[in-house]
Order: sequence, then structure tokens, then C-alpha cells
Amino acid sequence: MPMRADNVMARYIKPKLKEKKLDWFFDFLSLCQKERGELKSQKVRAIYRDLPAPSRVKLWETLQDVQINITDPLPYMARTEQMADEAFSRKDAIEFIRARAVANDPLAKDLLEKLNNHTAESILLDAPSNTLSIYIQAWQGLGGYGFGRHLGDMGFRPPRREINLEPFKSQNPGSIIRNVTNWTCKSASVFADAIDSIFSDRLYPFQADAVYHRLLESHAFDEGNKKALGWIEEQRDEVVREVEYYSDFARAMRSRGRRPSRLYGGIDSRRSFYIQACDIAGGIAAHLYEQGVILEVTKHFKSVMFNGRPITEAEAYEAMRKWRELRYLEGKDSPIN
Repeated sequence: MPMRADNVMARYIKPKLKEKKLDWFFDFLSLCQKERGELKSQKVRAIYRDLPAPSRVKLWETLQDVQINITDPLPYMARTEQMADEAFSRKDAIEFIRARAVANDPLAKDLLEKLNNHTAESILLDAPSNTLSIYIQAWQGLGGYGFGRHLGDMGFRPPRREINLEPFKSQNPGSIIRNVTNWTCKSASVFADAIDSIFSDRLYPFQADAVYHRLLESHAFDEGNKKALGWIEEQRDEVVREVEYYSDFARAMRSRGRRPSRLYGGIDSRRSFYIQACDIAGGIAAHLYEQGVILEVTKHFKSVMFNGRPITEAEAYEAMRKWRELRYLEGKDSPIN
């Protein structure tokens, strides 16, 4: 059973390389001349569904090079539900707790909040910033190109990362999962290139320097929550400090006052064809996800990040097989709230 696309945040995408062509974007716009206003996801999906096969083939010649970032809370929610079922020895534990919470049972309301927070924490543990941090330390622990593993004796210690849910809380306790999902997916575009550089970039003699350069880049987002951008910048600053533990170059740049370029929010998509391209590609990716979950997305796009990690078609196939065994794909169409 396909997961619902409204549980997928696939809008925040960008070309892997700046020189990649946007032929697909202009071809798609030529099909939208009768449309008024912004091309939001529902419109994009409808236009894409009606495309004749030859037009789709031409579109994918360059559309496949767009990088797609998806954060889906459903696998995390399913694990939380299983945990609750086992703890209460009943298969409908979440539904029972939710019903009691609606009836104003204080114990149930407190327990439901804890379950929501557990799901949110699980999503954040897989956030791209945490993924990059783990990759950096694991790679350096294996040796890499540098000598970061020896710097502990010189007084340098990587900062300890902790999960903080406070920025995501609001008056509605159930919204914390939606907030975490949305903010985490937005953050992927800031960290994706740095994650890729760990495995593919050989332009620098020391790998941590390549990661540092990718993190310095600026990024623009369309209109949204300013608090989200503040959180993303905090996450980036934390990872930059970790990179400095392994890189003389990064520490030298900090001593000279060099900091990562700022993130820009509130960009009007009608005035930026790059933002428009993100909206369109995200809408198409959401349509594919709705049809065949993550496997269908990886079949069409060359570079996909799913729940904080790069994923290949083979890995997507294996994930789908595991989800079916665990029954993650059965009846999971709404958050725990």
C-alpha cells in the first residue's frame, strides 16, 4: 500500500551541480501556460499525470539530475506504535491512548505527548546534520586522509550533540512530528552536498576540508517558518565546529572570521525560477512517492536522500521489502496526534 504523499516533504531540492541543465523545467513550463498562480504540488501532479509518454521521456533527460530530499515520519511512527503495542500487550495501544487523551484523561495525554516526542527524537537522530556528523567521525576514525584522530592529545574535542525538542514545540502537542518532519527535510539541502563529498570528492588533500567548503555555501528557501531557518543554521554551526576538530584549514578560517554564508528565507517563488523548479520537481517526486514509495523515486532520480541518508535504488528495494515484512506500509496514513 503506497504511503500518502502529503506525509512527504520533497520540495527542498536543488541540482547536484550548478552547471546541470534546467531543460526539463522550461519544457514543463511550456505545458503550464494556461495555469494561473503558483505551481503547487497538486497542479504539478495533475499536469505530470496527463503528459504523453514521449514528453515524459524528454522531461527525464535532465529532470533525473535534480537532487530529491524526502523526510517521511511514517516508518518512525510505525516503530513507536509497535513499541506501545508491546508495552501494553495490545495491538491498538496508540488508538486507545489517543481516545483516552481526547476524553481528557491526564495520564493518557501525558503518555501521548511522550510517544510523540519519542517519534520526533527518532526523526531528529536521522536528520542530515546528525548523519553528516556520524559520517565525519566514523570516517576519521577509520583513518581517512588526515590525522584528526590524534588531535585529542592536543586539546581538541568534538562537541557532544544532543537532541533538543524545544524549538519544535507549539500549543498543539501533536504538531511536533509535523514540525520536525518539515524542518528536517528543509535542512537536507544544506547538508546533502557535504555528505556526498565524504564519499565522492577528491579535490582536496584532506577530506574534512571538502566538507567544510560545502557547508560554507549559501542557500535560499521560499516563504516559511523563520524559526526553521534559525534551527538549520544552528545545526550547521554545530557540524562546522566538529569539522574544525579535524581540519587545520577550518580552524584557520574561523580565526580569520570566516563563517558559513547565511541562509535566505521568504524568497518569492514567482521571482526565482530556481525556487519554481524546486516546487515542480518536488511535486513530481511526491507523485512518484505516492505511487510506489521510495523505490519509485530512486528509479527516476539519480540522487535521493531519504530520512537523512543517501539511498540507492537497491537500498530502496531492500527498505521496501523490510517495511512490508514489518507491516509499516499497512494503514499508515496519519501522524500520531
